[in-house]
Amino acid sequence: MTQWHPPAGVSGDSGLIKVSVGMLGPARYRCPARDALNARPRYRADTPVLRKPEKLESFANGPFMDALDLIEHQGLGTEDALRKVTQRPMHDSVRRWTEHAVTGYRKAFPPDGEEGLLPSRGRWVYQSVLSQPDPRGARQYRITVWGRCYRTPDGRLREVRLPSNRLDGRVRTDAEIAVAALVLASGGPEGPPEHIRIRQFGMLEGRSATLFDGSRRAALDLYAVAGRAALTQLVDAGEPIVYRPGSSCADCPFSAICPELPRTPGLLGVRNRKRPRRSWSATSARNHAVCPAKDYGRRQRLPVAQDVERGPAAERGRAVHRYLERRHDEAVEPCDTRIPEDWVPPGFDLTPEDQALGLLLLRHHSVVCPVHLTHDRSDLRVEPDLVYEDPDADTVVLAKPDLLYHDGHTWVWREVKTSASGRRGTRPWLERYPQLALATLLAAHDEYGLGIGRVELEILRPAGADLYTLDPLTPAIRRQAETVISESFGRWQDDDHFLPTPGRHCGDCETARWCPARETTGGAE
Repeated sequence: MTQWHPPAGVSGDSGLIKVSVGMLGPARYRCPARDALNARPRYRADTPVLRKPEKLESFANGPFMDALDLIEHQGLGTEDALRKVTQRPMHDSVRRWTEHAVTGYRKAFPPDGEEGLLPSRGRWVYQSVLSQPDPRGARQYRITVWGRCYRTPDGRLREVRLPSNRLDGRVRTDAEIAVAALVLASGGPEGPPEHIRIRQFGMLEGRSATLFDGSRRAALDLYAVAGRAALTQLVDAGEPIVYRPGSSCADCPFSAICPELPRTPGLLGVRNRKRPRRSWSATSARNHAVCPAKDYGRRQRLPVAQDVERGPAAERGRAVHRYLERRHDEAVEPCDTRIPEDWVPPGFDLTPEDQALGLLLLRHHSVVCPVHLTHDRSDLRVEPDLVYEDPDADTVVLAKPDLLYHDGHTWVWREVKTSASGRRGTRPWLERYPQLALATLLAAHDEYGLGIGRVELEILRPAGADLYTLDPLTPAIRRQAETVISESFGRWQDDDHFLPTPGRHCGDCETARWCPARETTGGAE
């Protein structure tokens, strides 16, 4: 343990350190600096981030927990609890999702279920109070776990059920399970239990899986092996402190003092700081243009229909992208036409016809592979996560190029698309693919720190590869990009309710299950 110092622009003390088990989730989704600061609730940013609430429920799984609290602690029936909770301002998709999840939970765990488990009104909290401050300056530690808590009447068994949208969608880390085991084994005012059980409940499937089932001693041993070091790393955030900007910057109370979040005033072409602070991407623009409800459902991470999300064309395109991602990430020499017959990456299920078409597209890519123009691997950045803040719009902007490469003179932004058709259409590329418009503006402003370059669109078709170049310094191109971004972003930013726009596209909507408006289109549930 080393002495911990907050970053510049933060005031307070480390007397209390409070950690939630969920903060130990997969590292790629977490910002170490934010977690370390949030773990110290007495810290405040000298430059606060103004909180402007949304009109609708902003946490899709919150109503699920609230409804179960009403059922288990206030004795309401399922229908009455759902009626009371869903009267709050919330999107129809979240209302449907809540009804589905609560009903599934009650079927999976009926009141007269196994071992006579009783709901615990308060959640267990592990606490440790020191006589003197430690090197972090802390005198009190508190660890909590978010889930449904139960115990047997004699207190010998404790169980926590961790909600997850899909049973196999949210893989719990060893550290999460280990620290949750510690909380159950040693938290709470009651005497310690003899047995601990941790389950994950899949809200979509209405089923659960056991993550840990063992004695209190086994739970404490698990914490010593897989939890203690991870908890220390989370609280200390490394030296120096590691920042990982991402979508969570939108609701981070310390984002205004983050040294790794680039500020790009005017990027989105809208001056309006009165709207709720959100994160926005070209994907949001594309989904919102099709149907605002679809965009909302995706951003709320509602479960999607796998048969739509992973339809044949989409699955083939993703498989080609994954192959190229791995090939470029390990690039020693340019791609060539020698594509292995078993090229399909693990986890993809393609028909023989789609495998053959994907093979053909990959061979076409070899002609325009950007590695022909690079010198070494330092000239390539494969699918980097780029994050910016436009303070004029109080919005965090997310971008993920397929490839950034250096051609010896400048950096180039390359987007890759696949198509089974030879039709090129007449709609301008910047309108068809908003990420190209965003890339053009970032390149024109030189805001991603790689030097002004060009933007490229590579489209792989059965007949060959098309390569289009956009010059961000050409006034007409730049004006068109500015129009596309400001108009699409402005509509999205001004939207409070994200109402559905039913139409033919409902049949290809991966979140339509949670949208009552789809029923009017004649599509099947």
